[in-house]
Parts: sequence; structure tokens; C-alpha cells
Amino acid sequence: MANRRKIRPRAGLASLDYVLILGVVLPMATFVLWIGPRIMRLAYEMVCALVSWPFM
Repeated sequence: MANRRKIRPRAGLASLDYVLILGVVLPMATFVLWIGPRIMRLAYEMVCALVSWPFM
């Protein structure tokens, strides 16, 4: 009898994927798009300061 267990497909995984995308991935993507230009500007300013420092 133990060998005759019914194997049921895993139901509900698609909804878990939607929750993961809507609750985790989209907020992370919006945060990266919001903070990205500032990080690039600060990195550019740091590189400019490091390159121009010996000539000041």
C-alpha cells in the first residue's frame, strides 16, 4: 500500500511565482532604476577626483 501512493502535481507554484515577482523583483527593479543615476554620478565624481588629485 505504501508503494501505491498517488503522486499529485504541485499546485499553487505559479501563484507563488507571481507573488515573488510582484513583491520582490519589481520593487528591487524600481529601486535600482531610481538610485542608479545617483550611484553613477557619484562614481563618476570619485573617478574624476582620483584622476585629477595629483594635478591639484
